[in-house]
Amino acid sequence: MKNFDKQTILIGLDGASFTVLDSLMEDGTMPFLKKFISRGCRGELTSVTPPLTPPAWTSLATGCRPGTHGVLDFLQFESPKSRYIKWISFRDIRRETIWSIVSRHGMRAGSLNFIAMNPPPPISGYVVPGFVSWRFLKKNSWPTDLFDRLKTIPGFDLKEMALNFREEEKAVKGCQKEEYEKWILLHIKRERQWFQVIRYLMQNDPCHLMGFIFDGLDRIQHICWRFLDPDCFPESFLPWEEKTRQLCLQYFHELDGFIEEIVSLAGQEANIFIASDHGFGPTKEILYINQWLSEQGYLKWKGNVQIPEGDQESLGVESPYRSLLFLDWEKTKAYAATASSNGIMIQVAGKRGKEGILPEEYSNFRLELMEKLQNNCTDKEGKPLIKKILTKEESFSGNSIDCAPDLSLVLRDSGFFSVNPVEGGYFHNRAQIRGTHRPEGVFAAVGPGIRKSYALAPLSIINVAPQLLYALGIPIPENMEGQVVTEVFDPAFLKLHPIKIGAPTLPPEGYRDVPVQTEDSEGQEQIMLRLKSLGYV
Repeated sequence: MKNFDKQTILIGLDGASFTVLDSLMEDGTMPFLKKFISRGCRGELTSVTPPLTPPAWTSLATGCRPGTHGVLDFLQFESPKSRYIKWISFRDIRRETIWSIVSRHGMRAGSLNFIAMNPPPPISGYVVPGFVSWRFLKKNSWPTDLFDRLKTIPGFDLKEMALNFREEEKAVKGCQKEEYEKWILLHIKRERQWFQVIRYLMQNDPCHLMGFIFDGLDRIQHICWRFLDPDCFPESFLPWEEKTRQLCLQYFHELDGFIEEIVSLAGQEANIFIASDHGFGPTKEILYINQWLSEQGYLKWKGNVQIPEGDQESLGVESPYRSLLFLDWEKTKAYAATASSNGIMIQVAGKRGKEGILPEEYSNFRLELMEKLQNNCTDKEGKPLIKKILTKEESFSGNSIDCAPDLSLVLRDSGFFSVNPVEGGYFHNRAQIRGTHRPEGVFAAVGPGIRKSYALAPLSIINVAPQLLYALGIPIPENMEGQVVTEVFDPAFLKLHPIKIGAPTLPPEGYRDVPVQTEDSEGQEQIMLRLKSLGYV
């Protein structure tokens, strides 16, 4: 591998949690990761609100909060005046990313499997976006000849590397025991494909900054949390459950091997960072928030609304427009548009239509709604289902909050609510424990400039970008909200390399003037299936 004076590697582990990783490092499933992290520093990485993949990874890549960079969800309103919900893309990112910053400082950057990187920015290096179906992955990659090179990799399979939305959707219809094996093997094969691409590019087209995401952790933990979290283990597993657990362990053991080879390829002079977009934990409950709003008189369904059949645990993601199509706007004052946001929109007259409360009533109405959510949204024993309620100003401070939910809810078991109507009340217990997102992610760093064997205090995900830039010797842009956490670096290294603050980032128009490659109707449908399969957006 070609050597650079300063090389930095970012290993993204989607949804990684020390709750799981620590137990796997101790039981011998991930021996290299245990040895590797012990050489450097580690700490809890605090995600954004809500702890969701698109705003979190974008916060990591920009060093800014969602209210500044503009990515709030998988789906968000097209504009403050529109009721049209669209998929996020690179054009929704309103701050410069580390990939572009590195590129314009005369260095090369590689971005692999990051969400919202389509259409790709024409950086000095390469981009293969995440969350794109196989039919559009090549078209949304940079440079245009990249896939011609990747096809030379023995065993390279574009369909196997890209998300197979229909296969993933099949795996969780009722979570039947015979479907777990196919689900886990699907993600083992995907990670192998991404690893082959990473290895090929590190060997043949290295960059000063190379960042990539292994996302099978998130997929597997959603469905298999009860097989991974020691606190959820039964006294003994049934034979099929033990087989499922062993397949989960196989995934993590192979991932450990991938990380080991990546570290070896990077060499001893590289600074290597590990980060996740959020953590994970168990969820046992479902709050049907639109059903609650309906029962409280804030929301009115049209007469032809239908209760979803056959999947009482659906969060309503198979069609994100369902909750909007079946609303009676004349009689609706508040509603939840997407399950992934855990957010409630207040309908204000003149904002997205003539219907809704008067603008001057907004403050008092929001306070009233917050009080009812705190006091009236309870289980059968009268215990609150909501742990915390945040206003849009609290959740999304910045200049890009016009499309943000007016209220963001943190549920008592940290799960995502459902936007579906439902029979039998607005609160249900799940048939089985599932995995859900938590704010507490993971951070670790190892390298010649990194402090050795050090336990860090929790740090924010917006601080990762400044660490990467500083490790490369690039000044930190003055308008980047994150900052260098000096405890990450060895004091002697800091003394020899003082932190420098540089010019602000470029405006969006300066780095995203590229053609748009959009998904067709089939691609959109497949992405909906993907979201439904996870059961959280």
